[in-house]
Amino acid sequence: MRILLYLIRKMKKIAILTQPLKANYGGIIQNYALQTILKRNGFNVETISREYHPDASKFRVFLAHLRNETVNRILGKRKKIFSKKEADYVFSENLFFIEKHLKVSKSLYSKLDLQSYFSKNKFDIVVVGSDQTWRPKYSPDIYNYFLDFIEHDKDIIKIAYASSFGTEKWEFTEEETIRCKELVKEFDSVSVREFSGVSLCATHLNTDAQWVLDPTLLLKADDYKSLFENLNYKKTGMFNYVLDRNVDKQKFIESLSKQINMELFTNQPERSIDGGVIFDFDSIQNFKYPSLEGWLKSFYDADFVVTDSFHGTVFSILFNKPFLAIVNEERGASRFYSLLKLFDLENRLITNVRAFNENILEENIDYDKVNQILENLREKSLLFIKSNIN
Repeated sequence: MRILLYLIRKMKKIAILTQPLKANYGGIIQNYALQTILKRNGFNVETISREYHPDASKFRVFLAHLRNETVNRILGKRKKIFSKKEADYVFSENLFFIEKHLKVSKSLYSKLDLQSYFSKNKFDIVVVGSDQTWRPKYSPDIYNYFLDFIEHDKDIIKIAYASSFGTEKWEFTEEETIRCKELVKEFDSVSVREFSGVSLCATHLNTDAQWVLDPTLLLKADDYKSLFENLNYKKTGMFNYVLDRNVDKQKFIESLSKQINMELFTNQPERSIDGGVIFDFDSIQNFKYPSLEGWLKSFYDADFVVTDSFHGTVFSILFNKPFLAIVNEERGASRFYSLLKLFDLENRLITNVRAFNENILEENIDYDKVNQILENLREKSLLFIKSNIN
C-alpha cells in the first residue's frame, strides 16, 4: 500500500482546461478521450471545472428571457429556458457519466479561484483543450483559456492540445488579441484542431501551431464500445443527430429516409428546447437528454447517419458508417471542412439541403483507406502529446 501511495504521489499531475462540461455530448466525450490517453501514459489527470459565475449565469438567463419575449417571439423562435433545477434534471445522465468516468475539480468561477486552486494543488502540466476553448463567445473568460492565472509561472508546463477557434474568422477584439498574443508566448507548445487554426495563430497571435486530431479520434472504436456494451437494446436504420433543427433540414431527413428505405430514429429528447417556455416541472421529462452511452451506441448500431454535429461526424467515421454531414455555420463550419478533408470525404458534406446531389448516395466510403489515414494521423498526434508532455 505504501508503494502504491508513493507511486501516486510521484505521478506528474496534469490539469485539463476545457469548456464547461454538462450539456454537450461532444464536449464531454472529447474530455473523456483526452483524460484516458493521458492516464494511459502514466499521469494523474484532472479536468478543471471552469464555470460561469452564478451571478453571471443569472444575468445570462435574464438576457435569454428578454430575447425570448422580444426578438425570438417576433421571429417565431422562442426557446425553452431552463432553471437550474430543470437543467440538473435534463442533463442528469450527462452528469452521471461525468461523475462515473471523469476526474473533475470543484467549480471555479474566476481568475482568483483558479489561482488559489492551482496554488494548492501543485500541477506539473496544464493542457488547454480540446473543443472551442479559443472561441471567446463560448468560453467564460478567454484570458483564462490562455492561462492568465498562471502567467509568469515557469514551473508549470503549458500546452494547448487541439484547441479550436471554431471558425476561420478572427472573433477576438483588438484588446483580446493583444493580451492573448502576450499570454500565448508562455506556452511550451501549441496545437490546434483545424487547419484554419494554424493560420489564425500565425496571423493574429504570432505563434507557430501544429495541427493535431481531436482527442476523440485518439481512441479506437473498441474503446468506446466498452462504454455501451452492457446496453441490451439495438436500433437500426437511419440515425439522425441534428443539433439545430429547422423545417428544411427536417424535410430533407424525412425525404432521405424514404429514398434509402430506412426507418428513421434518433437519440435526442422527445421535445426540442425550441418551441416556447414551459413552466410545469412535470413536463420537463420530455426534455431530458438520454445517456451519453446510448448516444454512442446509436452511431454504432446505425445503418446510415445524418448529422450536423462535429462529433456526430467523428463517430460516424470511427464506427465506419455511411453518413452525410450537414454543415453547421453558426457552431463553426471550418471544423467540418477540416475534419472531412483529412479523409478525402468532403463530398459527404452538405452545405445546402435544398441542393443535395443524390449521386453521393451511390458512392461508397472506402473505409480501408480512411482507417489507414486515421491510424497514421493518430500516431502523429499521440507523438505530439508524448514528446511535449514527457
